[in-house]
Amino acid sequence: MEILWNTHVYNRKVLLRSLKKEKFTNKNGSHSALNMFTEYSMTDPGDLAEYFGFTEQEISALCEKYEMSFEEAKTWYDGYQLIAHRQTGDEIYSMYSPKSVVEAMLRHKFGTYWNQTETYEALKIYIQMDMDGLKDSVVRMLAGEAVPIHIGTFSNDMTTFATKDDVLTLLVHLGYLTYNSIDETVSIPNKEVSKEYVNAISTMNWHGVADLPMYA
Repeated sequence: MEILWNTHVYNRKVLLRSLKKEKFTNKNGSHSALNMFTEYSMTDPGDLAEYFGFTEQEISALCEKYEMSFEEAKTWYDGYQLIAHRQTGDEIYSMYSPKSVVEAMLRHKFGTYWNQTETYEALKIYIQMDMDGLKDSVVRMLAGEAVPIHIGTFSNDMTTFATKDDVLTLLVHLGYLTYNSIDETVSIPNKEVSKEYVNAISTMNWHGVADLPMYA
């Protein structure tokens, strides 16, 4: 991987991706023992937005170097829109998953490399939860829509869910959805991720859903 990743920019990305807010509570579970964090996340990346993955400029340079189609790279791996809210105005960054892009460049083939680090079984667990409106939201996103979401009730863990919005917020943090902080909506980011939804749904009793038109 050194051929693509041995840069000071990537080193910073590794550091940022390695840091996360841990949830510590006392015995009654009501208070956080560590509560002085400044958290940067997929829903609120702040000024660190451009360091969450490869930027569009970096992808363009890589596609030129490895003689790969930039437009096809966008279809497969783009879609994560991270917004930095600054005094001079909002700045939107298109983020690409480093793992998938590196695999595509080195193999000289666009494809689904997500399942080498994640499995559709993990996605399946969440989208088939018995939450009112969850299935309808997933179906709408598979058809290309963006759906409204309220992220304020998310508990910052992977087990506590009060509403479908909590599940969808977790999927944003896991990379299965992208969040638009201006519109407060979520959607499926790209072709690669949409295929993981198809894989998950193909093993579920969601008749007809897998036949919906998605990324070509």
